[in-house]
Amino acid sequence: MKNLFIRKTRRSIVGSLLLVLLGVVLWGGFNTAMEATNTLEFCISCHEMESTVYQEYKTSVHARNPSGVRAACPDCHVPREWFPKVLRKIQASQEVYHWLVGTIDTPEKFEARRPELAQHVWQTMKATDSRECRNCHDYQSMDFNGQARFAARIHQDAFAAGKTCIDCHKGISHHLPKARRATVVARKNEFDEDLALDINDTCAGCHGENGEGTADGEYPRLAGLSAVYIATQLRHFKDRSRLNIPMAPFANDRELPEEDVQAISAYLSAIHLPSKLEPIDAEEEQDSFNALGRLQASRQVVNIARYPGNVDAGQRVYRKECATCHGKAGEGSADGRIPPLTGQHSLYLKRQIGKFRKGERLHDDPRDARIFRQFADSEIDDILAWLSIQDD
Repeated sequence: MKNLFIRKTRRSIVGSLLLVLLGVVLWGGFNTAMEATNTLEFCISCHEMESTVYQEYKTSVHARNPSGVRAACPDCHVPREWFPKVLRKIQASQEVYHWLVGTIDTPEKFEARRPELAQHVWQTMKATDSRECRNCHDYQSMDFNGQARFAARIHQDAFAAGKTCIDCHKGISHHLPKARRATVVARKNEFDEDLALDINDTCAGCHGENGEGTADGEYPRLAGLSAVYIATQLRHFKDRSRLNIPMAPFANDRELPEEDVQAISAYLSAIHLPSKLEPIDAEEEQDSFNALGRLQASRQVVNIARYPGNVDAGQRVYRKECATCHGKAGEGSADGRIPPLTGQHSLYLKRQIGKFRKGERLHDDPRDARIFRQFADSEIDDILAWLSIQDD
């Protein structure tokens, strides 16, 4: 009887040990498999990712930066904590399904779905208070004195307001959806062109027939600016939050009602002014050269003259202080709210910076006037020199 009890006990112990061993093997295998799918190499193993978002990522600050610290796909898109990580992997089964059915297996399909994909990522990050961002970036650890001047002010305001990283930092590693820009120009086909042309007859007296502005900096180039930005500035002129004496007789509800604001903004935003003339094909133009047409085409060219200053130093200052809002090459923001600086007349930009410094024009926040005064004149000239060659 005693031996029988001992044998049963041994079998029970062995069985328990085998179950424990099996559990360890399964647990280890599960974790090994989970970590194997948690690498950059795995993420870009399908051509949908390798040929699209990975190509964008390679030129981003998360891939290459002065510190040499790299944040790869899992660092931004997979939680570090175990339970949230498992939940994310379960959710990823949907991605496997869409890979199998070829939902985004061409660049065209991917771009069509980019807005939806981006919104999903942004909403997830917002819901987690940018948890993955905070693995590397944290308000409490920020040295605001070491940051770019405007960034320090914005980060401190965001911290006080309880904002999270993704509220501002979209498009850091990947291109923003084209649909965001499409919404800006959607009204191009909806405005009254005859009305816009009538309004532009008035605008042309200062800004030029094609909205090209003047090189002396008195009047800005309007052609190609986003309709959103132009309309916003016109409303500021109308409510006198942006004071401008030459605009005063025209910027009021009688001379420029909202319908006119929309029409002229859409019209000017649709004008494309080349930065250089197309070369003449000697053989094709030999018998059909149109001198008048060539002259008219030349009048539409706006090429910003090289501004005196240190281009390399200007690039460094611009990238640190301005690029986050105005774009890597001064192209403006994708949503059209922040204007391009490239292609704008250098002397006009310098005049506006002078107004920002004096507080005569609002930049983004009244405190920015003090920040602008911290820039040396040579730094401003260097930035303008770099911007002046970006449309060559």
